[in-house]
Amino acid sequence: MNNKKAFEKPKTGVFYLVPDPKTKKYTIYSEYDEDGNEAVHLMLWDSIVNILRRRFRNKFIDIIEDNYRGLPRGRIMESGVNKWIIAWGEDFPDEYKQDVIKDFNLIDAQAINKVNWEFQNHETMQANDKKTVENTLGITITPQGFKQKVNTEKLVKEF
Repeated sequence: MNNKKAFEKPKTGVFYLVPDPKTKKYTIYSEYDEDGNEAVHLMLWDSIVNILRRRFRNKFIDIIEDNYRGLPRGRIMESGVNKWIIAWGEDFPDEYKQDVIKDFNLIDAQAINKVNWEFQNHETMQANDKKTVENTLGITITPQGFKQKVNTEKLVKEF
């Protein structure tokens, strides 16, 4: 009997890293290309805004509805025969690369060197969107992850 595992075809589509203030980590949220339709960040953004409403209940999230370039994001594309590109921005934290690989079923393709990470300026956060998202959520986003901002005005009052 042959126990050889069949190659599992990876998914293509887009993803965001969405901050979770409870865990202080990002969660990956994806939209996969299905039925020949290419997933786009803007389509997924409405779902991301709803997630942020639940995670940051004390914030007025509606402010960021048009700022879809304000969080780390990327896209997985098929490139040629059985090769995949993960397009990402320079602001993407390296520690989440393996999570993206798993989410898009790229484990087998990565094992046989068929996955390339490719920096694409288009996937980098746009400065104004990033600033609006950071100010609205009360976080600071860096290539190492995100941190909640300390309200120094509140600290002074309590002191």
